Amino acid sequence: MRAPPDFWFAALVGGGTLLGLVRLWLWQRSAADTERGPIWRLPALIGLNLIVAGLLYLTLNPPDVGVRSGRLVVLTASATIPQARTGDVLVALPEAPTDAGERTPDLATALRRYPEARSIEVVGLGLTARDRAAVDRPVNFDASSPPSGISSLDLPPPVAPGTPFSVSGSIGALASGMVELTDPSGALVDQSPVTAGSRFNLMGTARTAGLALFEIRLRNAEGSLVERIDVPLHTRETTPPRVIVLAGAPGPEPRFLRRWAEEAGIDLSVRLSLGSGVDLTSAPTALNVQDLAEVDLLVLDERSWDALDGSERAAVRSAVSDGLGLLLRPTGPPSDTTRRDWAAMGANLSGGETLRPIVLPAPAATDAEAEANDEPAEPVPELTRRDFSRGGDEAAVLLQDADGAALATWRPFGEGRVGVWVVADSYALVLTGQGDLYGALWSRMFSTLARAEGQASPKLAGIVRAGERGSLCDVSQGDTVIGPDGTPARLIPDPRAGAAGCAAFWPRRAGWYGVRNAQGERDAVYVHPEAASSSLVAAELMRATEALAGSTSAARPAGKQRRQAGSPWPWFIGLLVALSTLWWLERRHSVLSSATTDLSLSQTGVRD
Repeated sequence: MRAPPDFWFAALVGGGTLLGLVRLWLWQRSAADTERGPIWRLPALIGLNLIVAGLLYLTLNPPDVGVRSGRLVVLTASATIPQARTGDVLVALPEAPTDAGERTPDLATALRRYPEARSIEVVGLGLTARDRAAVDRPVNFDASSPPSGISSLDLPPPVAPGTPFSVSGSIGALASGMVELTDPSGALVDQSPVTAGSRFNLMGTARTAGLALFEIRLRNAEGSLVERIDVPLHTRETTPPRVIVLAGAPGPEPRFLRRWAEEAGIDLSVRLSLGSGVDLTSAPTALNVQDLAEVDLLVLDERSWDALDGSERAAVRSAVSDGLGLLLRPTGPPSDTTRRDWAAMGANLSGGETLRPIVLPAPAATDAEAEANDEPAEPVPELTRRDFSRGGDEAAVLLQDADGAALATWRPFGEGRVGVWVVADSYALVLTGQGDLYGALWSRMFSTLARAEGQASPKLAGIVRAGERGSLCDVSQGDTVIGPDGTPARLIPDPRAGAAGCAAFWPRRAGWYGVRNAQGERDAVYVHPEAASSSLVAAELMRATEALAGSTSAARPAGKQRRQAGSPWPWFIGLLVALSTLWWLERRHSVLSSATTDLSLSQTGVRD
């Protein structure tokens, strides 16, 4: 109901009605019994007067009624007009290709115009970041057909010169084709056949230090170019990790590992146990907390762990918890004590009694180069591995063979990482002329497990394009971003990023952006062109909107109920009926009273 101002009107009508009823009751008491009429007449008159008063009030002040709430159907990019239902409201965002419905500049405006909508139906590719933040009620997503190009892409982090890098991703609706990785000169580096929904992983090798743009090219089954995306690669000089290798007995693996480390410029020392407490060490290092704090990675087997005393094992566990990397290289079944010690650090191993043959996947880069030179790729030799199995929590797979069996896994332990390498004879790669593959395998393990360098390098959250908001993470207060033209870009800290230390900026041009900290040290990130990777943009919108639809529920606010004044006509018709009935009762009583009076007079005349 509306209305404090109507209170006095209602009081006036009610008071007048009550006064009339009181007078009616007094009149009825003073009248003769013959004039009172039937016994039900007085209650009927009282009730009808009350009904008339109420209907008069409702006629002049009809109660409000709620507007029926429906869906807010939102058209986005690539949307087609859906079949409407009663109560639906159709709006089109600026990205929508059709003018159907009402054009709105953003979703927040549409929600303000139609607060009664109980849910949102998104049609098309999905909501942009501008509109996802405005959602305050349940969302359903009617997605368009997935894009045919690249639907996801993982770009490589900064690498050191001479080390391999990988570019992985997935394909959308393209039935079949080929994805290629080319270097800055346009030469083919790697390629892989793909089908709809499949994933790919392309490998390359960083050359000299500096900034370079590789390129991903997607071709269909006929060889026509479908899409191309820049792959930025920052190759920079890094401090070589300091590595200690502990071996329980002399063998070929430590010897070839030390030779590779010398060629790669890695500071690696080997300590071999010759038995009877005699060790052969290239660079003596005590296994205590202080000395291990200067080491980046420790590699050991089960026999060397058995040879450590209790204080040395405790020092290793403490150092790993503080950030030291640990690579376990079992050459046979560990003792029960060693199994328990390793399980306490996250490496819960069982089995290991037998050797099983494995075949490493041929490096795709070698196949691509061989195909370009019309030469057959050199076969990868068969190796062997210990049949260990890991229990407990799922470990991250670092390397696997051609059949998908895990060869190297790792789990975090405190601030450090604990990895397990089960290949028994990886040195056979060097003996068969596959020294590059041998180095690539160990380089990947070293770079993944070694102690992290100081402060993390700034990195972009996903692919950022010119003209849109970008998020730069692992930045500190005082960091600045310099555009390709030397213009600084403003960094706005994002309070929702928490410990990630992310900040937003709006790049105007594509290209390399320099990131400079308060100490003057520089890094670089790449901003893609505005029109780059349309398939990737569409897939990102669809994934973000699907996640938004999955996170909303009926428990969230569902919009305010809008109300409007009801119609007075039903109440007016009821008022007329009540007044007619009241008039009929009064008229009937008057007629009966007149007839009774006339009859009495005539009888009196007859007697006279």
